[in-house]
Amino acid sequence: MPAASDRNEWSMVNIRNGYLVTEGCARCGARLTFFSREDAPPKDSYSEGKHIWKYRGSAQAVMFDLRDERTGAVISLEKVVGIMLCTGCKEECPVNRIAREEEKGDTWVYAALCGDTTHPGGRCVGDRELRALEEYFNQGIRRRDKRIRFAPCRLIENLDTCQGEIIADTGLTDLY
Repeated sequence: MPAASDRNEWSMVNIRNGYLVTEGCARCGARLTFFSREDAPPKDSYSEGKHIWKYRGSAQAVMFDLRDERTGAVISLEKVVGIMLCTGCKEECPVNRIAREEEKGDTWVYAALCGDTTHPGGRCVGDRELRALEEYFNQGIRRRDKRIRFAPCRLIENLDTCQGEIIADTGLTDLY
């Protein structure tokens, strides 16, 4: 564990409230998820190249970046369009498995959701962003047995049937 003087002191910056909107292609089954700051989530259907995008659902969400108060460095979380608490809905889901692998203590696992949830190119939220999110949300925890972990959404077995809870405000740390 790093010495207290070596640890980052993260704070949220560039906080944006809005909606996490999911669209599906009627032709190929691809999924897109994006963050909208509109007053209501957009529900229009439209064509784009070979895709016919249709509204699949939305949830209130929040986006933000993280700044290290010691150095002033900012980690952009632009790829993270939402954060979802794993509720353990499917035993075989790798994100749920992460929570079960913790030997002891009270660990909550969150998925950092990217915009291309079918991951055809294999890209998702990176390790640097996941590590910063974990450091930020764990820095205020006082209980030794309490911990928050983050996983990339590419590990979710099936986002269409996932019952995780999208986080809609910056008070994630108020939950414990």
